[in-house]
Amino acid sequence: MNPINTALDELESALTTFVRLLGLESEALQDIHAETLSGVVAEKTQWSQATNTAWNRLVVASGIDARRGESLESALNNFPDLQVRWRKIRQLAETAEILNQGNSILIEAQMRRTRQALDVLQNAANRGTLYDANGLIVEAYKSPHTFDKA
Repeated sequence: MNPINTALDELESALTTFVRLLGLESEALQDIHAETLSGVVAEKTQWSQATNTAWNRLVVASGIDARRGESLESALNNFPDLQVRWRKIRQLAETAEILNQGNSILIEAQMRRTRQALDVLQNAANRGTLYDANGLIVEAYKSPHTFDKA
């Protein structure tokens, strides 16, 4: 097998795993499973690096020089028999991008909810307590009104 085929195999495998992990991350974010999320994120980070390494190997195997404006796309156009695999890899990359953007939106929404919950708790904590240890209203919160006169 030539180096380009080997590099394409590695990239396709890494991207497939990376996309699967992005999907698991999305599910964990939607279902708010923090215990699942931490493991998935750690594994996703490893596969992100593996995907990057595989991409670099493909660039080297294709013999392009990006500094001279050469692109991987144009280099692979010289190999018609690789076009179907290349399209599949590009689709995997697009799927990864879409999932990653969606996960980012889910994370931002969860952070907003968490900030709002913290604000509510901090405001409640700053107001002091309404009841004492015996369950009676604290003097500062007593009102001259009673329920029978309201």
